[in-house]
Amino acid sequence: MERMHNEELSDVARLVEVTSDAVAICDADGTVAHVNRQMLSLGKIGREQVVGADIKDLLYSVSFERSMGHKVPFTADGSENTLMLKLADGSFIPVRVRAIELSGSPEGEGGHTHRYVVAIRSLEEQYAYDRKTQRLLSELKAANKRLSGTLSVIMSTVGSNDMPTLLDTVLNRMAETLDAAGTTIYFAESGGFKLRGVSRGLMGSRVPAFIPYGAGVATHVLREQRACRISLVPGDPDDPTVPGSFYDLDARIRHNVRSQDMPPFKTLIAVPVYFGTQVLGIVELGWTRPCSPRVSDVRVLEVICDYLSIELVGVVSSLRAARTAGLTRSLTRIREALYAAGSDPVAAWREMIEEVLEQLSCRLLPVLNDMERGVYVIELDGGRRIDLPCDADEMFFSVTAPAARVGASSRSDAFNADTGPLSVTEDPKQIRLARVDRITWIGEWLERHGLPCQGVFMDNGPNLEEAVFVEDAGPFSTVLPPRRFLLLRDGSQEPVDDMEFDYLTHVAHDFELIMEGALQQKSERRIAQTLQAGMRNDLGSVPGITTDSLYSSATRQALVGGDFYTLIRLPDDRAVMILGDVSGKGVEAASMSALVKTALTAYAWEGASPARMARSLNRMLMSFSRVETFVTVFIAKIDLRHGRATYCSAGHPPTMLLRRDASGGVEAELLSVQSGVVGAFPSMVYENGAFAFNPGDILFMYTDGAIEARDASGGFFGEARLRETLLRSASAGIDGLCSKVLAELDTFTGSALDDDIALVALRMDES
Repeated sequence: MERMHNEELSDVARLVEVTSDAVAICDADGTVAHVNRQMLSLGKIGREQVVGADIKDLLYSVSFERSMGHKVPFTADGSENTLMLKLADGSFIPVRVRAIELSGSPEGEGGHTHRYVVAIRSLEEQYAYDRKTQRLLSELKAANKRLSGTLSVIMSTVGSNDMPTLLDTVLNRMAETLDAAGTTIYFAESGGFKLRGVSRGLMGSRVPAFIPYGAGVATHVLREQRACRISLVPGDPDDPTVPGSFYDLDARIRHNVRSQDMPPFKTLIAVPVYFGTQVLGIVELGWTRPCSPRVSDVRVLEVICDYLSIELVGVVSSLRAARTAGLTRSLTRIREALYAAGSDPVAAWREMIEEVLEQLSCRLLPVLNDMERGVYVIELDGGRRIDLPCDADEMFFSVTAPAARVGASSRSDAFNADTGPLSVTEDPKQIRLARVDRITWIGEWLERHGLPCQGVFMDNGPNLEEAVFVEDAGPFSTVLPPRRFLLLRDGSQEPVDDMEFDYLTHVAHDFELIMEGALQQKSERRIAQTLQAGMRNDLGSVPGITTDSLYSSATRQALVGGDFYTLIRLPDDRAVMILGDVSGKGVEAASMSALVKTALTAYAWEGASPARMARSLNRMLMSFSRVETFVTVFIAKIDLRHGRATYCSAGHPPTMLLRRDASGGVEAELLSVQSGVVGAFPSMVYENGAFAFNPGDILFMYTDGAIEARDASGGFFGEARLRETLLRSASAGIDGLCSKVLAELDTFTGSALDDDIALVALRMDES
């Protein structure tokens, strides 16, 4: 019987060696009789250590409890049991166990022994596979969320012309897409980066409003010219003099950062926003916990920022146009107040300085001369004074020490322009201005003394009615103008940019004129220039045509401009109307317009058609290889005897033909045949259009300054609004029609027209 028992165990032992599972054969009390090689490999144990041992010392419940007594820790019906297998080093691994009972084995006389065949399979691989699958599924979900979030940002903001809505949508959806705590965007301005938007998650958090060049994460990103993954360590919250630091995770570079320039994150991704090679701003997306941002998140931000750069160019240009319009309107108010003040410099000063302080959000600090002690002092609120370390001229206008940027500097801002209503063409003769920047030694000196440290220093000069100015260090009056003073902002604000500096230069220039008693002379000179400009644009007398015209010069540059018009009488009841606009402004544009006007008049006397006149003019302009200019022009050849006309509109806004309808109202018809501009390409094609007219019909022509006039928000006046104005005004006839249109434009822009405008109306009468 013992031999049969051993042979039976031997047969089972040979069978279990061919399975891939770990197998143990044990008796009913748990004593291990045999294990296969897979079991030894799984348990990392020797055969002599396991054979004869109790299987209850190898297999435990999932709560690591040992089966007590003679009860084995598994069922013997072939069902699966999840248990913990103890390894040789004392550690455990999860396993799936299935066991069957071998009954009927001879034990001896009159009895049987019971044995179990226990198949054991490790669950670690299964768990690892499940974890990998879950991780891949999670990554797939995250990728889908990033993709859908990116598309959502683009689709919901494409074509947006509203800056707050655009930034609010982009910043909030970026934070949601990447599960971030918040997002900020800074625009590149003169002197640094200005905060322009934050996501909703950062409302109530301390976010730096302005970061100067040379400081903070934004400057690091600008230097690196790439997206940066940044880890931040804040400074001592109780001691602002102790700086924090940030660490570039990719470049492995660490920099200190001032507390006032520290972003409200522990980890962030900062991405530069470019348009071409020009940086427009910096986008920061961050988390309030330390983490390691994924490279895929960086790619998502780069895609959104590439798209955002295209949208921002147009929107930011509109924003800057609105700021320009606001400063232009402020200049208009100041000029009106100065003119009303007349010869009262104190009243003029009071009106001017109140407007300037409101527009620039700055403080006025007088700089007085303490003659007794021979020093200059800055007077603060409450009468407190601080001595300047040197003479005012040496401190603010030194040519050896870089105290400040004297005069207009080069435009570093991507959206600043060298021309426009605020561009400076004539500096004040006696009033001097100098910039004060935080990064210069005078700015650092002011900051050390707890003062605002960036703005403008102004010296009204020694010859401007000195009795009116406060010169010495006696008690300062807020009514009387100090001869020298500072207009300063706090270091957390942006510096005075070029547009604002030009605005102050205009203000100083106008104030200087008042102080010299020359404002009236200046006004008379401008009126004379405007009259002279109008005399150059005359409409000849043509029987059968009643005319109304107007030439408006909204800016100093436009007093001599490129808009021109003329009406030429030809034999046989014919006439030629010419209205044009030469690119550019100033004397060069005026001289070119005179040349163009003379040439077209000659072509008209030769009897050429409008299209042929445009072609001849194009050949002439293209022959001037050094002249980089182009012309938009409307030419109409009118046959009064037969009531018809041919025309060529070369790059010009569509002319409107106003007709009386049967009910006595007015209808407007656009002359829609259009050709390209003149003087741009030698192969340009020009076409004639034609229209018929009846007595009483009005032909209304205008240059692009009329429809491109902007309101305070940057919106255009446009063709539709011009058409509505004409339909409303033309019913009263041609008299004063152009003045009514100009009045509408003036109301729309808030008296801030920034281009010269020519308006011409011709009424066709009986021949």
